[in-house]
Amino acid sequence: MIGLVVLAAGVGAGCWLVVRALSPRAVRLDTLISHLNRPGLSATSPPLRDDGLRQRAGRLAARLLGGAAADDTQQQLLRLTGRTPERHALDKVLGCAGGAATTAVAGAGLMILGIAPPTAVLAVFTLAVAVGGYFLPDAMLRDEAERRRRAFRHALSSYLDLVNVILAAGGGIETSLHAAAEAGDGWAFAAIRQALDRSRLTNRTPWDTFAGLGEELGVDELCELAASVSLAGSQGARIRQSLAAKADSLRGHQVAETEAAAEAATERMTIPVAVLLFGFLVFVAYPAVQTITSVTSSPMP
Repeated sequence: MIGLVVLAAGVGAGCWLVVRALSPRAVRLDTLISHLNRPGLSATSPPLRDDGLRQRAGRLAARLLGGAAADDTQQQLLRLTGRTPERHALDKVLGCAGGAATTAVAGAGLMILGIAPPTAVLAVFTLAVAVGGYFLPDAMLRDEAERRRRAFRHALSSYLDLVNVILAAGGGIETSLHAAAEAGDGWAFAAIRQALDRSRLTNRTPWDTFAGLGEELGVDELCELAASVSLAGSQGARIRQSLAAKADSLRGHQVAETEAAAEAATERMTIPVAVLLFGFLVFVAYPAVQTITSVTSSPMP
């Protein structure tokens, strides 16, 4: 009886989700604006097109998760990684469904083999795996965003070095900024070029657009660079000193991060050795412990 009630509730929830997903909804204005303001999107980019089943499945998943709208922090992470909210919603739905399906198949396989786990334990384990699969894309999104921020800091350090070289050769500030941005490849230099183009079209200083880009990507070093250069004024010598100091600071942070990562990797290498040593000790001590327990448990003559 309880199983029939649970099955009926699941069918009803599935029908409600299907109706909710198929019902048409208007696209929110802030979603369109955030899509247009992504770092990888420029005014000359082609319009967004439907790329087939995956795009439609992403929109369907976004409708299913319409109640769990992304906050500002998650929107920033999505813009930084170049993902759309539809794709992220699809990853969450697939992770949840895949985790639940994998656990259910594993439980069915155990039942076929004659190992019947308790229904309550199997249900709780399935729910836990499904919830973990639902939140796993969020953790992966944060990790990827942190890697891209680290890559942007490396590219920013190289960019500042190029600007300093061009300034030392007698180039102007605007010329140095644009020439250094054109000399590099990758998404970081593309974002810098886009910020410089935006400053030229909006008649703003490059430092203001750099500050906006730093806030958009969550890179504090770029905001600090814009603030320090703005305080330096319009004198080329002071700006060059500010850029050189910021480049040295970025290189120092990169060296510290590299050393910390190397130390963490060294500490992680000791874990397999400790596990192997523990297993060896158990293997050696088990016969002695077994003998002692058998002697103490045997009756005295």
